[in-house]
Amino acid sequence: MNIPFQFLGACFLACLAVRDTYELLKEAGRIKEGNRPAFIIVFLAMGGLWTSWFLLCPEDPYQLGLPSVVQWTGQLIAIMGTILAVGALIQLRGLEGIDHLVTRGLFKRFRHPMYLGFILWIVGWGIAHDAGAGLLLGVPALASILWWRHLEDRRLGAQFGEAYREYKQSTWF
Repeated sequence: MNIPFQFLGACFLACLAVRDTYELLKEAGRIKEGNRPAFIIVFLAMGGLWTSWFLLCPEDPYQLGLPSVVQWTGQLIAIMGTILAVGALIQLRGLEGIDHLVTRGLFKRFRHPMYLGFILWIVGWGIAHDAGAGLLLGVPALASILWWRHLEDRRLGAQFGEAYREYKQSTWF
């Protein structure tokens, strides 16, 4: 492996660990939503996570040998994921402190379009760049995203009660 790939992989995993730690501390009640310093750290970590992933896959020394049509499909999946994630962010107009249940736009069909977008982007970008080791590094990120989704489902269920349970029944992911 070349050094840039190793460095980028370490950055990716370290940033993922920061976000996971933030979620654990929120669950334990040690960090409250709206904690500005913690949010800034996590926001920067997420920026580092996505930047390192974006740079890591093209540097992957372990190419899978995927046909170009599969790589192009991966590119389309990554673009769809980006559209979902950015669209959800624009629609929410924020990342924390949303005090109402959002059920229109992208949220009409998907409970967590941003997380779904992240998953599509990770998988699609890895496939687009034929990144064997990168896709393996993406597995912990996929597991984390599914865990974040689970935690958010729990928090929203506690916050919005029956309205969220009904909403949950009418949406996917």
